[in-house]
Amino acid sequence: MLKNRKSGILLHISSLPSKHGIGDLGEQAYHFIDKLEQMGQVYWQILPTNEPNGSNSPYDTSSAFAQNPMFISLESLLSDSLLENRDFNGITDQDSSKIDFDRLKKWKFPLLLKAAKTFQKTHKYNQNNDFIAFCKMNEHWLDSYAAYKVLKDKNNDLPWFEWDDDLKCFNGKAIERVLQYEVEELEIIKIIQYFFNKQWHSLKNYANEKNISLIGDLPIYISHDSVDVWANQQLFKLDDDGNMMVKSGCPPDYFMEEGQVWGHPIYNWQKHEEDNYSWWVSRLSFLTSTVDLVRFDHFNGILKYWEIPVDHKNGINGRWRNGPGRQFVNTLYDKIPQLKILAEDLGELSNQVIELRSFKNIPGMKVFQFDYENISKNEKENKVLFTGTHDNDTLIGWYDKELKDPFRNGEINFKSNELRQIIDNNSKNIHLEIIRYCMETEYPLVIVPLQDLIGLESDCRMNEPGTLNEANWSWKYNLDDLNDSLVHAMKSITHNSGRA
Repeated sequence: MLKNRKSGILLHISSLPSKHGIGDLGEQAYHFIDKLEQMGQVYWQILPTNEPNGSNSPYDTSSAFAQNPMFISLESLLSDSLLENRDFNGITDQDSSKIDFDRLKKWKFPLLLKAAKTFQKTHKYNQNNDFIAFCKMNEHWLDSYAAYKVLKDKNNDLPWFEWDDDLKCFNGKAIERVLQYEVEELEIIKIIQYFFNKQWHSLKNYANEKNISLIGDLPIYISHDSVDVWANQQLFKLDDDGNMMVKSGCPPDYFMEEGQVWGHPIYNWQKHEEDNYSWWVSRLSFLTSTVDLVRFDHFNGILKYWEIPVDHKNGINGRWRNGPGRQFVNTLYDKIPQLKILAEDLGELSNQVIELRSFKNIPGMKVFQFDYENISKNEKENKVLFTGTHDNDTLIGWYDKELKDPFRNGEINFKSNELRQIIDNNSKNIHLEIIRYCMETEYPLVIVPLQDLIGLESDCRMNEPGTLNEANWSWKYNLDDLNDSLVHAMKSITHNSGRA
């Protein structure tokens, strides 16, 4: 699928510079696309943009379809006359390097709510064709999502499986009875999603005009407290009260001796098969309409997955279960001909996973930090080479902790002779040395997290797996970080490596 040697940058929307507390779909997103073009990059990879649950993790979401309202640009709403300059009075400049999620939600959502109400008053009766078309096109998920959000509010934000029985069992008549007087509130939820949709597609069109393709991200699992699980309980391993019977995670390994507990509900794959995987087809169809390439997180789970008893606190006593495999992948490609997948296949790689990728020519992943000893310039593999991912330390942080030999004056401890010969450990720009090496390989695509390009240390990593660290997902870059000198350096590396 990936034929020409190209490269791109990994940066989540939330990490864009912004004086409003979190990166958004406004001016700085367009500015970043311009920077990508200047550097000779053709891909912008982002993390999931779906609405997150309380953990703020983009991989723990309340909907497989609904998008994060916090990414909506307030300046764009101001330009559309849905907000006024005075609405920003009293909002202090929050252009810092970290996101304060609790503070952000308290002041930003009321502004989104006001903009939605203004739209409702000024556009509803004008028969806004774009909004009507959006609602019609997305009614398969939008109606249930709006109901879920309003019912969450009416139930003091309790998870759906703690609601009254007639609501938590997704009884249509009971839901209609409760929501019959909430027509305006339901519409406001839809309007906010419309705002995101309008801004997103404007940004995507701009990127594509600049020959920049967007790489989206698909988490394999969905949160228990999500509209998708509530509305499709038969598709998950739940008991009659909606409680999980088993939960997701992974077995013990070199990095985690007790394994990991992710805590998502496990799919009832038999029910998905009986329904010809229609929920998955709808999910991938929607995502494919918003991005150019889909990174499928935990692709290995399609073949086999680790199932943990619901009352266990670690992953030790889980068990392997078989996933839907080739039949599932065939169905997705048959139903979505335009589908383009990048498989996150890290970890123990079985022949079955390799075969599953190969029969549809799906590229896999390789991460420099994990496998640098085996990365050769001349090796040709159908894989995307990452210097690091959202779950890794930064290159500088990793280098300082893992590769410097304290007994040899900080000499780099590369076991690969090829790397030792070409990377100068005395360089002040060791991160650029490593990026250059990766770019000169034969891998069809190289992705570099922006933190690695800038040369930032461990305190700027995106996430530390297995922790509830407040710093997780909160990093933002400053405008000065991506200066002209760095842009020129990356442009030169890209050109000289033949990826421009």
